[in-house]
Amino acid sequence: MNTLVVDIIRAIARPAISVIFAAVIAQCVVESITPPAWFLPLAIPTITWWFVERTITHIKAKREE
Repeated sequence: MNTLVVDIIRAIARPAISVIFAAVIAQCVVESITPPAWFLPLAIPTITWWFVERTITHIKAKREE
């Protein structure tokens, strides 16, 4: 049960945070805004980590089939 709750929270938070980070990055690029110094070092690894984790999970699931 506990892992189910964590999985649900992760499934909701991951796309929301990724979309927010991506939208802010896109807005900075389109409007030539310089983001705060802390933003890109936080956003890029976060988005990358989540996509890499998802890719690895899919690869493991395919191998188990």
